[in-house]
Amino acid sequence: MENLNYRPNWFARGLNLGKTSTIALLVPNIELRRYREIMSGVETVALKKQHTVLLCNTHADPQEEAEYLKMVVGRQVDGLILVSPLLEGDQLASLLGPELPWVHVGPSNAGLCRNLCYINYEEGAYQMTTHLIKMGHSEIFLLVDKAPLVEMQQIADGYRRALRQHSPGAGENILTAEDTARGGYLAMQKLLQNHTIPPALITASDDQAAGVMKAVLDEHISIPENMALACLTDSATCSILDPPVTALETPSRRLGMVAARMLFDSIEGSDELYGPQEIILQPKLKIRRSCGNTKPIYELFG
Repeated sequence: MENLNYRPNWFARGLNLGKTSTIALLVPNIELRRYREIMSGVETVALKKQHTVLLCNTHADPQEEAEYLKMVVGRQVDGLILVSPLLEGDQLASLLGPELPWVHVGPSNAGLCRNLCYINYEEGAYQMTTHLIKMGHSEIFLLVDKAPLVEMQQIADGYRRALRQHSPGAGENILTAEDTARGGYLAMQKLLQNHTIPPALITASDDQAAGVMKAVLDEHISIPENMALACLTDSATCSILDPPVTALETPSRRLGMVAARMLFDSIEGSDELYGPQEIILQPKLKIRRSCGNTKPIYELFG
């Protein structure tokens, strides 16, 4: 068949089986690294299953999310991966219906979905805040995305838990900004204009951290001598900034692969053998010079 340039028609084969060979992936903001990495993981698994991925970017807008859900259900996709949805409860149930296989990427769905998976950002933020407290910082600022994403709530919860347990007298300092380098830059500029230099600052992402660092260095403020800086999304950017930024390694691509495998198990009916699944991936702390500690990791935790 290869000599005759035969190519299997997967669309026709899908019609015969009552399938479209397409799955949908809804994400809140494809510009953010963690969602792009989730998409990459989903596509890797989908390709092996000979499915295409219909990507829908909701721009963290509940109305757009609802419209996309209506569209993908109308297109009769084989399944859906819904990442950090803004809609809840009855809204989701009425839009999705009982027949469509789907996976929820996020920590809670009020029992709506049989299968969910997520990265434990709450524990990651707890570990990062605890690390800074153990370094001697009693006043720690947290900068998160201004979009109402469930990951940001997880991060705030972990930050608060660490303060309660390890620094009960410390006040909360939670700021919001766009999850971009510009957002981080403007948020830091505003603090400096108010004559505030945070002793320690945690950002939600590497992009925010890069913006914060530029704003600080523009004012000739040294990191980590005058301010400790850490972020909750590791990347190559964190390792090449000067100084390199302490960060949280989050397995977002693996999360996408896990979600896709769960979805195909559901599509193929094999999830009935195992029942509902909840898979939680744990982040890892990567300590670098931006917090003032240059000891190897094994010395800090060994």
